[in-house]
Amino acid sequence: MTVVATGTEKSTEEDKARIRELMGPDVEMLDDNDQSVVVGACAEHRADILIAGGRYLYPALKSRIPFLDINHERDFGYAGYSGMVELARQLAATLGSPVWEQVRRPPPWAQARPATLAA
Repeated sequence: MTVVATGTEKSTEEDKARIRELMGPDVEMLDDNDQSVVVGACAEHRADILIAGGRYLYPALKSRIPFLDINHERDFGYAGYSGMVELARQLAATLGSPVWEQVRRPPPWAQARPATLAA
């Protein structure tokens, strides 16, 4: 997995330095966690999935971006080996859902020929 952007709205300068150290110089750091900014970054980087807290669910779905909610209120953790296995399972389930192929297709009425009137 390649991380292309991360939110840093509430991060200190020390936090940001640590993020750069962990993720490298190419990761975009979003100081503004506004929903449109985050969804725009996903579109700009052609991200395959948005992994974030629940407030980004509906903007991601409206933009047809697969979404994985990692809000702190979930019933399981991602720590350790079993946590990484759970994260991988959820990523696979989200990205492999058949809904994404369907919502990215043009609607059937966009491909239909316009009706002609008989004289």
